[in-house]
Amino acid sequence: MRAGHSLAAHPGIDELVVIGPARSKSFKVVDTAEGCDFLIGCGEHAPKMARRHGVSLVWDGDQSAKGVAVWGASPLGLVLALAAREDDPRLVAVAHKDFPDGATDRFTRFPEPVGRVGVHDERPGGRPVAVGRSRNQFSACLVEGASRRVAIVDDGSFLAGISLAAGVAVAMEGGGVVWDSALTYLETATAMGLVMAER
Repeated sequence: MRAGHSLAAHPGIDELVVIGPARSKSFKVVDTAEGCDFLIGCGEHAPKMARRHGVSLVWDGDQSAKGVAVWGASPLGLVLALAAREDDPRLVAVAHKDFPDGATDRFTRFPEPVGRVGVHDERPGGRPVAVGRSRNQFSACLVEGASRRVAIVDDGSFLAGISLAAGVAVAMEGGGVVWDSALTYLETATAMGLVMAER
């Protein structure tokens, strides 16, 4: 990602590029990270690749690592950002099609078409989250507080992509974990097309 002029969704970003070898119909493919301000990457090897290129990383991992400017830019981080905006979050849950199958402690009902999902508890950043694997292409984030319920349901690949890309806004404000910059992160995700429903 190279900073400079403005794009509609991300003021201050001039252009998005793919570092090759690769092919892309949507983005310019370049050979090196020269001139890039941030790399966007996912998976356990992304921090090592970013260090090799010498560019700070926006990452989906749930903890900091050397060379990482922003972490938690994932559906898990997205639901924690939603929870950070609530005074008393009583249920914080996420279901995604790419989460691994695992032992389940109980079931949580997400909005359709995700529906009822077996979940287990995780504690990223010390915060409790019910995590489960969606059984279809859709994924969901759900936060229930004392007075309202906020949900996101979307195609799982789109949700993961937006969760990752929205981390750039956090990087431009100095970095850190996405749920500590919840408002910036969520506003960027919605500007990119993610829809949240409240009741």
